[in-house]
Amino acid sequence: MRWFWFGIAVLGLPLAGMAQSFPGLPEFNFDRRGDAGYIDSLLTLGRTYRHQVESLPRSRRTDSLRLEGLRFMTAVFKQTRGSLRDSSYIYAKWLEERALAYHNPLFIVRGLMQQEYYLRVVKADYLQALQINQRVSQACIRLPRESSPLWQVQMNMGDIYVLLKEYRNALKSYQASLNLLAQNTSLTGKNRKLLTAQAITQMGEVYEIQGQYDLARQQFEASRQIALETHSQTNLAYADERLGDFFISRRQPEQAIQIFDEGLAVWTQLNDRAGQAAVWARLAECYTLTNRPRLAIEFGEKALGVARQSGYLRMRQMATQALYRAYRAAGQSDQALAMFEEYVVLRDSLTNLRRVEELSAMQKKYDINQVRAEADRERLIQQQQLIDVRRQAEISRLLAETEREQLASKTRLSQLQQRVETERLRADSQKSRLESMARVDALKRDIEREQIIRFFLVSGLAMLLVFTVIYFRKSRLIDRQKRRIEEFNHDLEGKVVERTAELKAANDQLRAKNRDIEDALLRGQTLERKRMAADLHDSLGGLLAAIKTSLSALNPTHLSEREQLIYQNLLGMTKEAFAEIRYLSHNLQPDELEKQGLSEALMRLVNKLNLMQTVTFRLDVAVLPRLGKTTEFNLYSICIELCSNILRHSEATEADILFRRFDQELNMIIKDNGCGMDPTDATGMGLRNIQSRMDQIQGRYEVHSERGGGTTFIFILPVSVNTVVS
Repeated sequence: MRWFWFGIAVLGLPLAGMAQSFPGLPEFNFDRRGDAGYIDSLLTLGRTYRHQVESLPRSRRTDSLRLEGLRFMTAVFKQTRGSLRDSSYIYAKWLEERALAYHNPLFIVRGLMQQEYYLRVVKADYLQALQINQRVSQACIRLPRESSPLWQVQMNMGDIYVLLKEYRNALKSYQASLNLLAQNTSLTGKNRKLLTAQAITQMGEVYEIQGQYDLARQQFEASRQIALETHSQTNLAYADERLGDFFISRRQPEQAIQIFDEGLAVWTQLNDRAGQAAVWARLAECYTLTNRPRLAIEFGEKALGVARQSGYLRMRQMATQALYRAYRAAGQSDQALAMFEEYVVLRDSLTNLRRVEELSAMQKKYDINQVRAEADRERLIQQQQLIDVRRQAEISRLLAETEREQLASKTRLSQLQQRVETERLRADSQKSRLESMARVDALKRDIEREQIIRFFLVSGLAMLLVFTVIYFRKSRLIDRQKRRIEEFNHDLEGKVVERTAELKAANDQLRAKNRDIEDALLRGQTLERKRMAADLHDSLGGLLAAIKTSLSALNPTHLSEREQLIYQNLLGMTKEAFAEIRYLSHNLQPDELEKQGLSEALMRLVNKLNLMQTVTFRLDVAVLPRLGKTTEFNLYSICIELCSNILRHSEATEADILFRRFDQELNMIIKDNGCGMDPTDATGMGLRNIQSRMDQIQGRYEVHSERGGGTTFIFILPVSVNTVVS
């Protein structure tokens, strides 16, 4: 959460700066984002502006004004908190639809980027965010480089890579974003610097995760220096918090206190209660590390009050941890214990939430890889289609040139024929007038005509030869291009096969990780049950033994008859409680279950139960094989639960635990001859626990009972390769 609002402030800067080119829409002041009155005034201004521009006649200028009104409303709603922020996504969809209708690629990209931010930051839907980033990357090709928001796409991709723990790709994306920001001239100088600071800070986060602490510190200090140079109070406060957190992680609390004091002064000036509480919690931790418990308690209590009121779990965990250490250092054990209990609850809650997020991130990483593969395949198909179109266009051009050359040749030949015919007619007309000279002139003209015809015939043959050579060269060029395309198709098929093998290997790794998680969970449960057994035996057992010893020290002869009866009852109840503690502590996690399997564990359990001589238990495990650890653990826990119920509630004298094998099913049967029960009333916590355990091992159970006729539980477990241990 410490960089959540910092991301909101910086990502909105380029859009707010563009509003300066349109009348009536001011630049958003991010130092006042916590002022509800200021936000309301901007929303009112935006609605008024949209109402005015909607009444204007259609033109390219008025279309841009309408789109700018939608963009302004989207940017303002993005700075709000709570359910109002959902309106930013609605306005972003409207902006995209209207920009498509107006054929305005720049505002199409802006609408898509607003949607991507909402899906990635607010909804944590990284798959859809990645798809939108790919659409924006394609749309940015048609935009000039100096105004293209491709830098923001790279920054978003870096954030997604960090969530997927692909830190090398994240650093490449952030560096690409910095390079594109340096070329973008549509942003103001201040906005470009603040966005550069954000990319530098994110790179510092990655360096810190990788253990490159010197590089991380350089990045954080450079980001803070930019905030100082641009006089951005909000971004300076966030930069102070991040640098202070770095000093805490490096165990340098004195330097962290100096940085946090500067950040606290900024939040106080901005009257931001949440920002002040965040710094108080960090100062409490610093003063605890420097052995100043009084100051740590003062700041920790103030931070804890705001965290409880606002529901900030991470801040509340930090404050309770610092208060626990401070109270313990101050000798206030009761307050320290209360803070420690609250801290443990918050830690477990956040740990469980983090595990769920990690599992979700693994699944989303798999989905995102599929989207990447699909995008690569579509891009290759588009490239192939483009090559085919270019090849067809080249063929069409060559055919058109050939047709033009043929038509030109026919035209020239027709002109020559017409000229020859004209000369012949002219000679015939002169022949009638100059008969004597006609023969000489006719002979001369015949000779000239033959020479001309010979010349044009030779020229025509030469032109035909040149055309034939050109035609064959073009044909060879087309054949070479065709062979190159076939080679490219062959290479493409190989890449598709290789990518398919990589995806299969990734699936195998994911399944292996799931199995590791299940084994780790079982080991954790086993250790926890052993710890509980030891605690029951050592702590509560010792306490009961002390109570029994104290009661034995009393002399019952001096007591009245009623007091002696109470005394005997106390001794009896203490003995029963002590026996119950021993029973629970020895059966929570027996060594036989882990070393020798379910059969040996149940044999020892039945032997212990029969020592009580209240109910006779019988066991038949002849057909019981070795099962998986999870299966044996859950079946043993179910037996413990039902045996305990038989001893306490059934009023039975005999009970049986049987195992039967039927084809592909293994049945565990537990029955007694007690007072019975009504199956429709079986809604207790124990039966819900049994149902949960059967769900974990993909089994089911049935209950058969009636009043006075005993109770029979039948547990049906499918036998498969995953269940039976060979």
